[in-house]
Amino acid sequence: MIPLLASACRGVQVLGAPPPAPPDVRQLRTAISAERVLIAGYRAAIPRVSADASASAALAGLLAEHEQHLAQLSSRLIVPAGSADSAAPKATAAIPIPAAMPAALAALATAEQAASHRLATQLLGMPPSLAQLLASISASEATHVPVLDALWRSP
Repeated sequence: MIPLLASACRGVQVLGAPPPAPPDVRQLRTAISAERVLIAGYRAAIPRVSADASASAALAGLLAEHEQHLAQLSSRLIVPAGSADSAAPKATAAIPIPAAMPAALAALATAEQAASHRLATQLLGMPPSLAQLLASISASEATHVPVLDALWRSP
């Protein structure tokens, strides 16, 4: 009986470290972090285009779409309490948003293109429902690029 009591005193540590999150959870966390970065980029860019009402409205609409993407991705993230990856995802580098309107819009377009490409490359190996969501978000982000290009290239 004494060996049992001795091991019981160590609590849950006797069970070892919790297993790491599966790959689909890690990919989902990466996508959530990337959406947060895009949202922050749009929030930083909107004041830089405030003199142009159509650009402000367009950015507000694209920002709303990214907020919807984040909500959809976040609703899929279910990590058991105490798992090794239950902490919030690490912050990703912010999008540098230049002060000039054309350069700010070009920076967002570049970030959107990169995000779309990154999501598209993650589809293989994902569960079908997550792959479908990531493909949809990737396609949406790809459609943002010509909108942003048209805004910064227009006179």
